[in-house]
Amino acid sequence: MDRPGLDTNPLELGPDWFNTLFAEIGIDAEVKSLTSKSIGTGQIGENVRFVFEYAKAGPDAPKTLVGKFPSGNETSLMAAKMLNHYKREVYFYRTFPKVAGRITPDALYTDYDEATNRFALIMEDMSPSEQGDQLKGCGLVEAKLALSAAAVLHASHWEDPTLDDYDWLQGSSKAPPPGLGPEQVAGLWGAFKERYAAQLNADQIEVGDAYAASLPKWGDSYTGPHALTHSDFRLDNMLFGPPGAAKPLAVVDWQTVGRGAPANDVAYFIGAGLTREDRPRHEQALLRYYHDCLKAEGITSYSFEDLYQHYRWFSFYGISVAFAAAMLVKQTERGDEMFLTMLRRHTAQVRDNNAMELLNQVR
Repeated sequence: MDRPGLDTNPLELGPDWFNTLFAEIGIDAEVKSLTSKSIGTGQIGENVRFVFEYAKAGPDAPKTLVGKFPSGNETSLMAAKMLNHYKREVYFYRTFPKVAGRITPDALYTDYDEATNRFALIMEDMSPSEQGDQLKGCGLVEAKLALSAAAVLHASHWEDPTLDDYDWLQGSSKAPPPGLGPEQVAGLWGAFKERYAAQLNADQIEVGDAYAASLPKWGDSYTGPHALTHSDFRLDNMLFGPPGAAKPLAVVDWQTVGRGAPANDVAYFIGAGLTREDRPRHEQALLRYYHDCLKAEGITSYSFEDLYQHYRWFSFYGISVAFAAAMLVKQTERGDEMFLTMLRRHTAQVRDNNAMELLNQVR
């Protein structure tokens, strides 16, 4: 087979390639023609929807599929290589079946080339599911779906020592040092402040300055449980299905999957996913809901008090995602608005939960 996204422009994939793929994975179909269209607003990878017309089709022949491929932007390609994003996403789908498919689209085909850092991921099309809107935020129904999925993810490998066996998994003991160390991430804050000076207020700068100064020690100061985590668990990476859908939520973009703190995903989602007006009203109830979902998945040793303390600790995480990503990926108008919105929401989350006092522990 030609390797899509590796040897071929994915928008130019033709019937022969898919016929070979379908034969290999056991789908009874003969593609006569197809159309390809770029979809989504991904800043690290490019997504393509394929719509098929068949010469013959068995009952399992998909009407459409979605493929994910390397970004066409050189800046994003360099960031993906430095941060190991493409390899990590492909290997996630291959390695963790207790999660992949249950709260994600089903993956029909994965490919990754170590030498060139090219990859391809062919998945079920979740249409008519709709992508979450990071800028708009979400309501309680969507938030509960997301936190229920987080509990499934975290409980699947809660305190699992085998997570350390994977050198490609972010945060494992065998993983190489990250492409960007905490000192380098902290340095990006200065560049972010300079670029967006006119859009930041004094309160946001104070929180960012304090966090950046603490970053070299911040990550190593956590002593709570570890699990399989998404690490970019936010609305733009979620597809919400219509009422009655077999998968009411599918979580995508697993390029940052790792061994990490469960409360990190939770704090990141609630802080960025709810508006500054809605979060304070629903924060505690949503944390209780996530905690109940964890217990329903069999995790009964994690107290709510510990969860809340860890939630406060990781309310800072979204700040670093916002300013670091803004400086590492291609700059777009929507990207600017999204990263600034995230930073504003997370700095408010830090203030509302009196989390600034926690930084005194690591200075």
